[in-house]
Amino acid sequence: MDKIEKMINAFKTRTIKSAIEGLVVEHNDIITNAVKAYLDNLSQDEIANIKIYLETILDYCYNGEILHTKLKKGDLKLIEKLNSQEKFLLKESIIYFYGRLTIPPDIDIIKKIYKADDNKYIKLNITFASLPSFNEDIELDFTKRLLTNKVYDLMVRSWTMAFFKGVKNPYEYKDKETDDWTPAKIPRIKRLSINDIENPKYKKAMSFRLLDLVVIYIFIKSRKKNDLTEEEKQIIKNAKIDYEEYSKNKKEMIKKLKEMILNYK
Repeated sequence: MDKIEKMINAFKTRTIKSAIEGLVVEHNDIITNAVKAYLDNLSQDEIANIKIYLETILDYCYNGEILHTKLKKGDLKLIEKLNSQEKFLLKESIIYFYGRLTIPPDIDIIKKIYKADDNKYIKLNITFASLPSFNEDIELDFTKRLLTNKVYDLMVRSWTMAFFKGVKNPYEYKDKETDDWTPAKIPRIKRLSINDIENPKYKKAMSFRLLDLVVIYIFIKSRKKNDLTEEEKQIIKNAKIDYEEYSKNKKEMIKKLKEMILNYK
């Protein structure tokens, strides 16, 4: 089986063994889109079972500290045999899909992992997973890291470019600050253009609004020039801020970021 088939098999069979065989893999846009398309076509009952499955594996990855349930020795041994890179890839895959199921993730579980894991890539994926809940605790903490911490700034720029360019190992890729960042820009501008409540992607677009603007800003700042087209600037200017799920603080942050982007010379 290829990577996509192995990933889908993990969701079909729902065992620790199949998770290790299918989910210990570097992601790219092609793989994740194919697997997500499979998940999106499942019934709510099947998604509910997959949600429990992913939560269970996460509990094994964090030695039972997330759900505090009794772990099976045989399954735990399979996790313990993984080296640090394999375990990282397993956790990243689980968190990625956990946050993209048609059933929202458990925000308390997400917060526990964000606090427990210092890996910046894990924190990135946990932040993505938290966005559908519109709980701002993780999002605002991670946003602050991006705007004030050069390590996180470089990590997100590099990961974003590698992910959309289909780089074989996105964790080794480093954004050179001179690369054409169009692959990272296009999906964000497209999402920022969604302001119509009737659009089926409206809620997702609003959940990503702050992070999309932050990512655009750090790319512009790293290039030391505003190379957005006039059409792209107009999309950012018109991007909706007044959303009922946003706190006053978040609305003000989005407004400020829009100004920072549009006024950057």
